[in-house]
Amino acid sequence: MRADTQVQEILSKCDILKRAGLWPPEPKLRPRAWLRNFDDSDAHIAAFLLDKFTFYNKALTDALLVASYNSIGDGMAKGPSAPEGAELVASISSAVLTPVRGENPNPTDSGYFLCRSARQLLHLNDSFVLDSDAALDHAYKGGTVIFIDDFVGSGDQFVSTWNMLDKQSRSFADAHSKTRFTAIYVTLVTTDFGLVKINNCAPSVAVCATHILERKSTIEGVMDSNPSWKSPILRFLAKYTPRLTPTESYIANNQNHLMFGYKTRGLMFGFEHSIPDATLPIFWSPGRDNWEPLIERT
Repeated sequence: MRADTQVQEILSKCDILKRAGLWPPEPKLRPRAWLRNFDDSDAHIAAFLLDKFTFYNKALTDALLVASYNSIGDGMAKGPSAPEGAELVASISSAVLTPVRGENPNPTDSGYFLCRSARQLLHLNDSFVLDSDAALDHAYKGGTVIFIDDFVGSGDQFVSTWNMLDKQSRSFADAHSKTRFTAIYVTLVTTDFGLVKINNCAPSVAVCATHILERKSTIEGVMDSNPSWKSPILRFLAKYTPRLTPTESYIANNQNHLMFGYKTRGLMFGFEHSIPDATLPIFWSPGRDNWEPLIERT
């Protein structure tokens, strides 16, 4: 297929997604403006990557949240030493919901957004949703705690939440060792390696996720499946990522992260409310010389 024909075909797919309401209208998601960042000779590579980008709009995100929550009772194994389905369902009667905290907790973190969404979608009373400190008190009393967030990347954020000491040197890990409270982690999407880390570091936590991303869903997997594209893609990223100016210093100051996302995970998806920092920055980062991101990371 000719390069220009390929670009037009993929843009036509984007238009169909927009008309179907699966993608939001511009300027929220702007494939044409994004493609104009690149030289004509490179547009077909950008279009190839665009075709691999997966976007979850609000309706799909809500559906994932409900599905992940409902999976608490599906009877499937949730962790190496996590309670089984019937026990998990029974534990919900004493449950509270709390966000997974970022390293620097902020009310705009996705966990807080998902808690608000869960309260509305699942018709929960306001008293069911607690901040981390109140949820920790609840855990020390033996009550069930349901942690919630949209995405597990490396697994570091949850493990940090699990082990983080408060001012009284208390933690969820310590509370579990004392009371054996039931811990459930509801997340929409998890990487396979992030799930493994949580299973290893917090084996008693029941992880409930709708989608598990494997290597094939990353840029490495895409290149594995399309070996003739590997060299062009790597040259493309090396050429254009120097123009990117992400506000996240841990991305901007690390060349590998700038090319492949946080911890070089090379993910290729985003939610309407947030884009994971492990997603390729070329999709979401601002940049120099009138650079237009495909979608901004909020």
